[in-house]
Amino acid sequence: NDRMFVKPFRVKSSVQLKTSEKKKFRHLVEDTFSKNPEIITVLPNKANVVATKLLPHNDSLGMIQVHSIDKVPLFLTLESDAVPIPTIHTLWRIPDLLPRVTMPYVVLDKLLGGADLMLPGIYPESFPQYWDIGDIVAICGPNNGAALAVGIWALSRQDAMERGLKGKGIHIYQVYQDQLWQYGTKDKLPSLPPPNYEVEEESQEPEEQSGVADNVELGEADNTATVAGAGEVKVDSTDEGVVVAADSGGLNAAVDNVTSSLEEVSMSKDDILLEACYRALKTSLKKTDLPILISNFYSQHVKPCCAQPVEIKQTSFKKVGVLMKELEKQGIIVIKEQKKGVLNITEVNFAHHSLRGMKKLEKEEEEVEEEENIAVVQAYTCNAHVTRLFSLYGHKKGDILLRKTLREHVIAYIKTHDLADPADKKLVRLDPLLSTVMKTRDLTAPWNQVVQKVESNCGKCFIISLPDKFPITVKGDLPPIQFKVEKRTGNKKVTIVSNFEVFGIEAKELAQK
Repeated sequence: NDRMFVKPFRVKSSVQLKTSEKKKFRHLVEDTFSKNPEIITVLPNKANVVATKLLPHNDSLGMIQVHSIDKVPLFLTLESDAVPIPTIHTLWRIPDLLPRVTMPYVVLDKLLGGADLMLPGIYPESFPQYWDIGDIVAICGPNNGAALAVGIWALSRQDAMERGLKGKGIHIYQVYQDQLWQYGTKDKLPSLPPPNYEVEEESQEPEEQSGVADNVELGEADNTATVAGAGEVKVDSTDEGVVVAADSGGLNAAVDNVTSSLEEVSMSKDDILLEACYRALKTSLKKTDLPILISNFYSQHVKPCCAQPVEIKQTSFKKVGVLMKELEKQGIIVIKEQKKGVLNITEVNFAHHSLRGMKKLEKEEEEVEEEENIAVVQAYTCNAHVTRLFSLYGHKKGDILLRKTLREHVIAYIKTHDLADPADKKLVRLDPLLSTVMKTRDLTAPWNQVVQKVESNCGKCFIISLPDKFPITVKGDLPPIQFKVEKRTGNKKVTIVSNFEVFGIEAKELAQK
């Protein structure tokens, strides 16, 4: 495919423009879009403009230069043409900067795949009164004026009319959620007032337009969206682009229903996972859980908060560490490397604007068959060093404490003895007992450090829960299950599994599985 941002590109250089270069580019943008005085608001005088040269996957496309502010791509310039082309981010700020046409949301995936937009895929009432070949145009969806894509006309209005509005209509340059969008700040599609199109009165009788759609069925196999009572909207992907066809009686009645039924299509898997992170930080994670391994945060808090099942490998993040770095980049969390390769979330900005309004996920109650899995939970034992503290809560030497119980006891002790530092609420004043249990001579310590030190001075153990059996308690570290492939006579290979007995797995049962 020859589209520039369908596949990952290579960054050749990225430099901040000098004052003189910035003024020159600003004047070029003002001259290009002189009909809209708002354009100057996109490039403030004091803003740092960065020019990035990109090499797309297809060398025939030539060099592409992208101008951005605060990592938000605003304009792109082709090597063959010096005219700055606004990105969708710029069009979200100034929606009427370019003429806008409207397409069904079902076409978005096809454009992301590299197809151009065919003339039948554009709603007839959204065609401009005039356009010429090469004119820049924005493309949005029904009931939302925010641009989903930007491109240039492949032919003039006169040529389009002579061809009966058939054939390729718009060469696509950028699409929402493409590689350029992912390279930037990955802003979500805003909700903007739809364009006001001047629609000529049609001669159809009222009976032909009175159909109301009751439901929508989406078919993945044939790329169709069938709307009951309103005909069929069909998306065909060709070598040249995307064709959207609909019966004339049902298209207008179907638009609103197709839009509402496809709202989730416009939300990428990256967005779903980020939203789950925001929800987990707001509704699931507590301050007393910190510090927490990023892997534990993802498995114990983020995954249960996903509105839809999404695997990390299905997103552009690919790894949990990259996802956490994105949250840190947004200023929501602070990550520290405890030791090489071990990352902990140590701080959370619970007042961050992205977390506002997040509520617990309401899931429908379903009867789920319990899987016969082995559950391993880390716990702590009361040794001689910490028993004096936990004996206040009815525990004796050798008792096993779950992490949650241990933290609740430590916090209760601090609150009961009024040890919170009045000058700094983040600190705890250490009395003789806490100093002894923590093995420290410090007078104060952060809340999280108090709990962490008490945990580290307890004995370590693991509780292994087995299906239909009593739990097994293993003190100390758990040996990992090892798999080793060895060769035998006759080039025969056997797999040797060891250390599985600790987990209550029987050899005969394992061999059968």
